[in-house]
Amino acid sequence: MKAEYFKIVLILITYMFLLSACKSGSDDNIENINNGILSLSIKLDVVIGEEDQPPEYLLGEPVGVRTDHEGNIYIADRASLTVKVFDNDGTYLHSFGGRGRGPGEFQNINLMEKTPEGNLFILDRGKLEYIYLSKQGNYLSSHRVDVSNQTTQYYPHRVFWYEDKTIGIRRSGAIPSLGLPPFERPLFHIYSNDFQQHFESFFPFYELGYSEYEHFIWNSFGWLPGSFDLSDNGIKLVYSPGVYNGVLYEFIRTGNSWVLNRKINAVKPSTEAYEIYTSNEQYERNSHLPGVNKIHYFGGPYIGRLYSVDAGIFYLENGNIAHFYGEWRGGDKTLEKGNTLDIIAQILDCEGEVKAQGHIISIERDARPSLPLINWKDDEGKFYLIDSNKYGVPKVKKFKLVENK
Repeated sequence: MKAEYFKIVLILITYMFLLSACKSGSDDNIENINNGILSLSIKLDVVIGEEDQPPEYLLGEPVGVRTDHEGNIYIADRASLTVKVFDNDGTYLHSFGGRGRGPGEFQNINLMEKTPEGNLFILDRGKLEYIYLSKQGNYLSSHRVDVSNQTTQYYPHRVFWYEDKTIGIRRSGAIPSLGLPPFERPLFHIYSNDFQQHFESFFPFYELGYSEYEHFIWNSFGWLPGSFDLSDNGIKLVYSPGVYNGVLYEFIRTGNSWVLNRKINAVKPSTEAYEIYTSNEQYERNSHLPGVNKIHYFGGPYIGRLYSVDAGIFYLENGNIAHFYGEWRGGDKTLEKGNTLDIIAQILDCEGEVKAQGHIISIERDARPSLPLINWKDDEGKFYLIDSNKYGVPKVKKFKLVENK
């Protein structure tokens, strides 16, 4: 009883600290006009991958963008199995990696992250390794993926480091016990830095509010579980689900555990987030539309269409939150030429109130994204979009959010 009491007190103290820190750090540059809502647009800074650029600038399948403290840009390219490095202005510097099984070589690149020390982390599902490299591409260490059974294979979609641990997101797996029902499988997982020791997992899928009949959504989270960001002090976490319906989640760390602090009611998509089809005929009739899929895992097929997907979430320096999501055009169930995904941005203050929002860019694509399209925010507050346009070559676009009065 006493232990439970002290845990509650600790949560309250942490919450009050976060609230005061948020307010003291929120020297808002967003003016309170039009009921506090400003419109957002973007100003492009750098574009890498244009067709008229030299060959070393061209990208095959970019799957991650990160920057260092000097502003250099690192782009992980799954097609060439290299990491291409550019300076702050987008000038090509060098590449490293390449196909192979030796140190610093890759068989696949599924994820690239930057560690607190400024090194690079690569998840290579081809080599079944977690790989650490220096930012020059020099091999530092590697650690094997545990493939002893299906549920212990851990392939995170996003990773952060804090203290001597890592925290990552993955919809399934990374749990020690077999047979856990799908909707009870947690989304977040805490591991050691070498990923060989699993400490705990939290936030089971059912906390998102989906019913046991919505397996189409559960399976969709396998491709895009959503994005999250960790605060600079490592005690707050904000999460945007892969199928975005207007709700964000913020967690706080109390001791060694993470607890849900609040649900944030953000901007809702202009149409429903998804539709589940009830017959194969309905699927065949709509299979040409973007966001439609048939999934055979766990007793399927499960069929349906996604209308709204997460595109990235980040804490800002003043404690506010920048969130991005994509809406497929044709929400009225008609096909628009080009299968356009509109990207919408919103900024929320420390209390979770929306202060600015707006459509910032559109992408022509057929398939749903398998990674957050707004993939990174650098030390200058610039964002990086992976634009895998259906009708052009893949590009990485560096931009600044602009608040319009």
